[in-house]
Amino acid sequence: MQSYKEFSQIYDLLMDDIDYQKWTSFIISKINGSRKVLEAACGTGSITRLLADANYRVTAFDLSQDMLMRAYEKLGRNPGVRLLNQNMTKFIIDDKFDSAICCCDGINYLTEEETEMFFKNIYDHLNNNSRFIFDMSTEYKYETLFNDTYVYDDGDVFYVWENMIDKLNNTVDIEINFFIKDSENKYSRITEEQIQYIHSAENIIKLLKAEGFDNIEIYDDYNNESFTNKSLRAVFCATKLKG
Repeated sequence: MQSYKEFSQIYDLLMDDIDYQKWTSFIISKINGSRKVLEAACGTGSITRLLADANYRVTAFDLSQDMLMRAYEKLGRNPGVRLLNQNMTKFIIDDKFDSAICCCDGINYLTEEETEMFFKNIYDHLNNNSRFIFDMSTEYKYETLFNDTYVYDDGDVFYVWENMIDKLNNTVDIEINFFIKDSENKYSRITEEQIQYIHSAENIIKLLKAEGFDNIEIYDDYNNESFTNKSLRAVFCATKLKG
Protein backbone atom coordinates (compact mmCIF):
# COMPACT_ATOMS: atom_id res chain seq x y z
CA MET A 1 0.00 0.00 0.00
CA GLN A 2 1.13 3.52 -0.76
CA SER A 3 1.98 6.44 1.51
CA TYR A 4 2.27 8.83 -1.49
CA LYS A 5 4.70 11.22 0.23
CA GLU A 6 5.38 14.09 -2.21
CA PHE A 7 2.85 12.60 -4.62
CA SER A 8 0.08 14.37 -2.70
CA GLN A 9 1.39 17.66 -4.12
CA ILE A 10 0.37 16.75 -7.66
CA TYR A 11 -2.35 14.15 -7.03
CA ASP A 12 -5.24 16.48 -7.88
CA LEU A 13 -3.51 17.53 -11.10
CA LEU A 14 -3.19 13.89 -12.09
CA MET A 15 -6.88 13.28 -11.32
CA ASP A 16 -8.04 16.43 -13.11
CA ASP A 17 -10.03 14.47 -15.71
CA ILE A 18 -12.31 12.84 -13.13
CA ASP A 19 -15.87 14.15 -12.91
CA TYR A 20 -16.16 14.03 -9.12
CA GLN A 21 -19.58 15.68 -9.22
CA LYS A 22 -20.91 12.89 -11.42
CA TRP A 23 -19.34 10.23 -9.19
CA THR A 24 -20.83 11.79 -6.07
CA SER A 25 -24.29 12.06 -7.64
CA PHE A 26 -24.11 8.37 -8.56
CA ILE A 27 -23.07 7.44 -5.01
CA ILE A 28 -25.89 9.50 -3.48
CA SER A 29 -28.40 7.78 -5.76
CA LYS A 30 -27.25 4.34 -4.54
CA ILE A 31 -26.96 4.77 -0.78
CA ASN A 32 -30.72 4.89 -0.24
CA GLY A 33 -30.91 8.17 1.65
CA SER A 34 -28.43 7.20 4.36
CA ARG A 35 -26.70 10.25 5.81
CA LYS A 36 -23.81 8.70 7.73
CA VAL A 37 -21.02 7.66 5.36
CA LEU A 38 -17.68 5.93 5.86
CA GLU A 39 -15.13 6.77 3.16
CA ALA A 40 -12.02 4.61 2.81
CA ALA A 41 -8.87 5.84 1.04
CA CYS A 42 -10.28 9.36 0.77
CA GLY A 43 -7.10 10.84 -0.75
CA THR A 44 -7.22 14.62 -0.86
CA GLY A 45 -10.93 14.72 -0.02
CA SER A 46 -12.56 15.70 -3.32
CA ILE A 47 -15.56 13.40 -2.87
CA THR A 48 -15.54 13.98 0.90
CA ARG A 49 -16.10 17.67 0.31
CA LEU A 50 -18.94 17.14 -2.17
CA LEU A 51 -20.74 14.78 0.20
CA ALA A 52 -20.27 17.22 3.08
CA ASP A 53 -21.62 20.06 0.91
CA ALA A 54 -24.72 17.90 0.33
CA ASN A 55 -25.18 17.63 4.13
CA TYR A 56 -23.85 14.11 4.57
CA ARG A 57 -21.90 13.25 7.68
CA VAL A 58 -18.65 11.68 6.52
CA THR A 59 -15.95 9.85 8.42
CA ALA A 60 -13.08 9.60 5.94
CA PHE A 61 -9.70 7.97 6.34
CA ASP A 62 -6.48 7.51 4.43
CA LEU A 63 -3.13 5.87 5.09
CA SER A 64 -1.19 8.92 3.91
CA GLN A 65 -0.84 11.83 6.30
CA ASP A 66 0.23 13.98 3.36
CA MET A 67 -3.03 13.25 1.54
CA LEU A 68 -4.99 14.05 4.68
CA MET A 69 -3.20 17.39 5.00
CA ARG A 70 -4.42 18.26 1.49
CA ALA A 71 -7.92 17.13 2.48
CA TYR A 72 -7.84 19.40 5.54
CA GLU A 73 -6.92 22.31 3.26
CA LYS A 74 -9.99 21.61 1.08
CA LEU A 75 -12.45 20.93 3.87
CA GLY A 76 -11.46 23.50 6.45
CA ARG A 77 -13.36 23.20 9.74
CA ASN A 78 -16.34 21.36 8.30
CA PRO A 79 -18.46 20.05 11.24
CA GLY A 80 -19.87 17.24 9.11
CA VAL A 81 -16.50 15.64 8.40
CA ARG A 82 -14.10 13.59 10.50
CA LEU A 83 -10.70 12.77 8.96
CA LEU A 84 -8.65 9.88 10.31
CA ASN A 85 -5.24 8.39 9.58
CA GLN A 86 -6.07 4.69 9.16
CA ASN A 87 -5.01 1.65 7.15
CA MET A 88 -7.60 0.07 4.82
CA THR A 89 -6.88 -3.45 6.07
CA LYS A 90 -6.60 -2.66 9.78
CA PHE A 91 -8.86 0.30 10.48
CA ILE A 92 -10.81 0.38 13.71
CA ILE A 93 -13.42 3.09 14.23
CA ASP A 94 -15.68 3.12 17.28
CA ASP A 95 -18.81 3.71 15.23
CA LYS A 96 -21.10 2.11 12.65
CA PHE A 97 -22.25 3.59 9.38
CA ASP A 98 -25.23 3.57 7.02
CA SER A 99 -23.05 3.31 3.92
CA ALA A 100 -19.42 2.99 2.89
CA ILE A 101 -17.51 4.07 -0.20
CA CYS A 102 -14.02 3.65 -1.64
CA CYS A 103 -13.23 5.49 -4.87
CA CYS A 104 -10.33 6.08 -7.27
CA ASP A 105 -9.02 2.49 -7.49
CA GLY A 106 -8.42 1.95 -3.79
CA ILE A 107 -8.96 -1.80 -4.33
CA ASN A 108 -6.19 -1.86 -6.94
CA TYR A 109 -3.63 -1.07 -4.24
CA LEU A 110 -4.55 -4.21 -2.28
CA THR A 111 -3.52 -7.82 -2.74
CA GLU A 112 -6.28 -10.43 -2.70
CA GLU A 113 -5.58 -11.20 0.95
CA GLU A 114 -5.65 -7.49 1.85
CA THR A 115 -8.90 -7.09 -0.10
CA GLU A 116 -10.48 -9.83 2.02
CA MET A 117 -9.36 -8.02 5.17
CA PHE A 118 -10.69 -4.71 3.87
CA PHE A 119 -14.10 -6.17 2.98
CA LYS A 120 -14.38 -7.78 6.43
CA ASN A 121 -13.55 -4.47 8.14
CA ILE A 122 -16.10 -2.61 6.04
CA TYR A 123 -18.76 -5.23 6.79
CA ASP A 124 -18.08 -5.00 10.52
CA HIS A 125 -18.43 -1.19 10.46
CA LEU A 126 -21.79 -1.14 8.66
CA ASN A 127 -25.30 -1.22 10.05
CA ASN A 128 -27.78 -3.71 8.62
CA ASN A 129 -29.26 -2.86 5.19
CA SER A 130 -26.28 -0.61 4.38
CA ARG A 131 -24.68 -0.18 0.98
CA PHE A 132 -20.99 -0.51 0.12
CA ILE A 133 -19.94 1.24 -3.10
CA PHE A 134 -16.44 1.07 -4.53
CA ASP A 135 -14.64 1.08 -7.86
CA MET A 136 -11.61 -0.54 -9.45
CA SER A 137 -9.72 -0.40 -12.70
CA THR A 138 -10.50 -3.50 -14.73
CA GLU A 139 -8.41 -6.21 -16.35
CA TYR A 140 -9.41 -4.77 -19.73
CA LYS A 141 -8.14 -1.31 -18.76
CA TYR A 142 -4.75 -2.65 -17.70
CA GLU A 143 -4.44 -4.77 -20.83
CA THR A 144 -5.35 -1.97 -23.24
CA LEU A 145 -4.16 1.26 -21.59
CA PHE A 146 -1.36 0.24 -19.23
CA ASN A 147 1.05 -1.32 -21.67
CA ASP A 148 2.72 1.85 -22.86
CA THR A 149 4.59 4.99 -21.80
CA TYR A 150 2.68 8.26 -21.48
CA VAL A 151 4.01 11.80 -21.66
CA TYR A 152 2.11 14.88 -20.48
CA ASP A 153 3.20 18.50 -20.83
CA ASP A 154 1.13 21.62 -20.12
CA GLY A 155 4.05 24.03 -19.79
CA ASP A 156 4.11 24.15 -15.98
CA VAL A 157 4.06 20.41 -15.35
CA PHE A 158 5.70 17.68 -17.37
CA TYR A 159 5.51 14.00 -16.49
CA VAL A 160 6.45 10.63 -17.91
CA TRP A 161 4.33 7.64 -16.83
CA GLU A 162 5.75 4.17 -17.40
CA ASN A 163 4.03 0.84 -16.73
CA MET A 164 5.28 -2.73 -16.56
CA ILE A 165 2.65 -5.47 -16.37
CA ASP A 166 3.47 -8.78 -14.70
CA LYS A 167 0.75 -11.13 -15.98
CA LEU A 168 2.04 -14.05 -13.92
CA ASN A 169 1.42 -12.18 -10.65
CA ASN A 170 -1.38 -9.90 -11.91
CA THR A 171 0.50 -6.77 -10.91
CA VAL A 172 1.47 -3.50 -12.58
CA ASP A 173 4.65 -1.67 -11.64
CA ILE A 174 4.21 2.06 -12.21
CA GLU A 175 6.84 4.78 -12.23
CA ILE A 176 5.84 8.41 -12.72
CA ASN A 177 8.46 11.16 -13.02
CA PHE A 178 7.04 14.65 -12.56
CA PHE A 179 8.89 17.85 -13.43
CA ILE A 180 7.18 20.91 -11.97
CA LYS A 181 8.12 24.47 -12.93
CA ASP A 182 8.59 26.96 -10.09
CA SER A 183 8.39 30.76 -10.07
CA GLU A 184 11.97 30.99 -11.38
CA ASN A 185 11.19 28.73 -14.35
CA LYS A 186 13.25 25.94 -12.85
CA TYR A 187 11.91 22.39 -12.68
CA SER A 188 11.83 20.22 -9.57
CA ARG A 189 11.48 16.47 -9.96
CA ILE A 190 9.14 14.14 -8.05
CA THR A 191 9.35 10.40 -8.66
CA GLU A 192 6.46 8.16 -7.61
CA GLU A 193 6.64 4.37 -7.73
CA GLN A 194 3.56 2.24 -7.17
CA ILE A 195 2.37 -1.34 -7.44
CA GLN A 196 -1.21 -1.94 -8.50
CA TYR A 197 -3.01 -5.29 -8.40
CA ILE A 198 -5.27 -6.57 -11.16
CA HIS A 199 -8.50 -8.13 -9.86
CA SER A 200 -11.22 -9.85 -11.86
CA ALA A 201 -14.83 -8.85 -11.27
CA GLU A 202 -15.68 -12.51 -10.65
CA ASN A 203 -13.14 -12.81 -7.86
CA ILE A 204 -14.27 -9.56 -6.22
CA ILE A 205 -17.84 -10.89 -6.17
CA LYS A 206 -16.60 -14.10 -4.56
CA LEU A 207 -14.73 -12.16 -1.87
CA LEU A 208 -17.73 -9.93 -1.16
CA LYS A 209 -20.05 -12.91 -0.78
CA ALA A 210 -17.56 -14.68 1.49
CA GLU A 211 -17.76 -11.73 3.91
CA GLY A 212 -21.57 -11.71 3.86
CA PHE A 213 -22.41 -9.03 1.27
CA ASP A 214 -25.40 -9.64 -0.99
CA ASN A 215 -27.41 -7.98 -3.78
CA ILE A 216 -24.18 -7.23 -5.65
CA GLU A 217 -24.49 -5.02 -8.73
CA ILE A 218 -21.67 -3.97 -11.05
CA TYR A 219 -21.82 -0.85 -13.19
CA ASP A 220 -19.78 0.49 -16.08
CA ASP A 221 -17.95 3.35 -14.40
CA TYR A 222 -20.21 5.73 -12.47
CA ASN A 223 -23.06 5.28 -14.96
CA ASN A 224 -26.36 3.45 -14.65
CA GLU A 225 -25.18 0.99 -17.27
CA SER A 226 -24.16 -2.61 -16.66
CA PHE A 227 -20.51 -3.61 -16.46
CA THR A 228 -19.14 -5.35 -19.57
CA ASN A 229 -15.88 -7.10 -20.43
CA LYS A 230 -14.77 -3.83 -22.09
CA SER A 231 -15.48 -1.53 -19.15
CA LEU A 232 -12.44 0.47 -18.03
CA ARG A 233 -13.77 0.95 -14.50
CA ALA A 234 -16.05 -1.37 -12.55
CA VAL A 235 -18.25 0.13 -9.84
CA PHE A 236 -19.62 -2.33 -7.31
CA CYS A 237 -22.70 -1.80 -5.15
CA ALA A 238 -23.15 -4.43 -2.43
CA THR A 239 -25.50 -4.65 0.53
CA LYS A 240 -25.03 -5.81 4.12
CA LEU A 241 -28.42 -7.30 4.90
CA LYS A 242 -27.80 -8.50 8.44
CA GLY A 243 -25.17 -8.55 11.14
